[in-house]
Amino acid sequence: MAYSYTETLDLLISLLDGLPTVSGAALIGSRARTEADASADLDVLIFAAEPAPLLAGVGWLAPIGRVWATTVDRELTDLPVRRVLLDGAIQVDLLILADDAVPALPAPSRRILADMARRGYVALKQGGPVPQLLDELAGEEIRSARPSQEEFAELVSRFWIDVVRSARRLARGEVWSALRLIDGPLKDAMVVMQSWIVKAVKGADFDTFWDGRHLDVWAGQRFERDLGASFAAFDPASVRAALIETMDQFRLQAIQAAQRWSLDYPETLDRRTTVWVRTLD
Repeated sequence: MAYSYTETLDLLISLLDGLPTVSGAALIGSRARTEADASADLDVLIFAAEPAPLLAGVGWLAPIGRVWATTVDRELTDLPVRRVLLDGAIQVDLLILADDAVPALPAPSRRILADMARRGYVALKQGGPVPQLLDELAGEEIRSARPSQEEFAELVSRFWIDVVRSARRLARGEVWSALRLIDGPLKDAMVVMQSWIVKAVKGADFDTFWDGRHLDVWAGQRFERDLGASFAAFDPASVRAALIETMDQFRLQAIQAAQRWSLDYPETLDRRTTVWVRTLD
């Protein structure tokens, strides 16, 4: 059994090479570049004629080590990831797609895959979409840094709706439920808004990653400091204070993003929601 990432990768390459259903595979993520540290997991993109059996179970992974735990992450519906924890706490994340999946991917998923390819990959098994399609994805025009009015309005509306949801739950005494919204979706919205601000300042080719990854690299110390000040302890007063602080910070962010991108900020929605929240006991 392998107990190091190097050994695990070597075993995985041999395994993939011997699986006829796998047409091509590539190492992606930090271990495909020079920035990986000792704790970085293995991120592998696999193309297969029939991906369903590879996603359905982990028996096929027996040659690379004993599986402690595994799950399929479908947070991104079109980009299913089989997450595997092996002996020695070795984590392997396998993004498994059908050979013909990429052309049919929705634009957001395609952009994520293109960003992965653009950041660098190492071909582990050549064939199918590897390397030609990955090279094409990496060479695609960098996604527009400019949020559309529709994207901006959607994010802002979702934020203020979640503000009301969290305030209602807190008023009912549902501290945990309110806390999950405030320190979850509301903070996610702040991170997205900050990425738009940063791209407005530093240009479309400045990498803000996705899903809040590497926040310390791209978001700026001031944002990190303000974000840290907006989290809550597990008690009603702290959760309410965190909600108000999150609202105030997001408002400043959104207005700044709107000014930089010449977008319309819904001040009426903001004002009505804020007045309602502040009138709650």
